[in-house]
Amino acid sequence: MNKKLEEIQDKFIQQIMANMKSYGFPSTIGHVLAVIYYENKPLSLDELSERTGMSKTRMSQVVREMVHLNIAEKVFVKGTRKDYYRVEEDYYRTFISLFTSNWKTVAMRNTRTDQTIYKDLQELHASDDLSEEEHQLVEMYIEDTKESMAYFDWVNRLVDFFESEEVFKYVPKKKIE
Repeated sequence: MNKKLEEIQDKFIQQIMANMKSYGFPSTIGHVLAVIYYENKPLSLDELSERTGMSKTRMSQVVREMVHLNIAEKVFVKGTRKDYYRVEEDYYRTFISLFTSNWKTVAMRNTRTDQTIYKDLQELHASDDLSEEEHQLVEMYIEDTKESMAYFDWVNRLVDFFESEEVFKYVPKKKIE
């Protein structure tokens, strides 16, 4: 490859790696994403390991995380038994997947916790074993839990808004000429 072209490709890779760190993900995900993207074809773990300098074990971990984040997928390549991976090529879809992945996890975990806490608080609230001070504390916790449940419902609806691509009606994609 032409030396100048190789330098430009390296800058692209560094940029994607830096973006991943900015989004709160390991730069290794950006490295693998860029390598597959610029190769413009599915790559095996061996090929990825060779191109990135990462061990096959680490490569497997990174690719598994990328699949979990919905920015890569395993694909069938005729004539081989190795696992091959391709990446999402749409920048917008990749951003949405990365942007919403942690939100979904946090919202789901907190919603479950809030539901358990709310049930326990309701039982306490119905109990006659509380002092007036404890009763007021339970009522305060009930209101706080309701606010938390409403907040995480909003987070879930925001995730749905992004994942449905409804966001593009309000913040349209632009072509740069």
